[in-house]
Amino acid sequence: MRPLIVVSSKTGNTRMIARALQDGIGPCDYVEAAQMPSDLRAYNPIVLCFWCDRGMAPEDTKAAAERIKGKDIACFATMGGDPQNPKAKDWMHRTSVGLVESGEANELKLEFLCRGRIDPELFARMTAMMGGEVTPEREARRKQSETHPDRLDALAAVKAYKDVFSA
Repeated sequence: MRPLIVVSSKTGNTRMIARALQDGIGPCDYVEAAQMPSDLRAYNPIVLCFWCDRGMAPEDTKAAAERIKGKDIACFATMGGDPQNPKAKDWMHRTSVGLVESGEANELKLEFLCRGRIDPELFARMTAMMGGEVTPEREARRKQSETHPDRLDALAAVKAYKDVFSA
């Protein structure tokens, strides 16, 4: 069996992490979530790479997860916020468990969350919804996310995968 990396990426953040995994973990296959093959017998683990979409996993990732049966699953996600924040960690855990449980007889083996650039269009929409002003704190968080994911995030993702699946 070989790993299958299933990716959903809006801005390219998550795709960068998924490609780093593809390069770093050895022989594996890589597909967009909407093109996940119907026959998954040749694959284990399944690596779901996704982004935070309005506090959830994106629809294409949820649809892919529902089709997975009897696999070890690793979840890798990107978000515009601080991945060390307890609320972010809680989101990642709840989302990962929900994805794994939406399939059948799967086991969650790994959760990995890193910071990613915030879509400028989304930032503008959220700013408008919040009255049009950007607080200094919110702008600081946006700026912190501008340089992520970076090389260190990619290396950390590969290390996390290898720590769990290469033993």
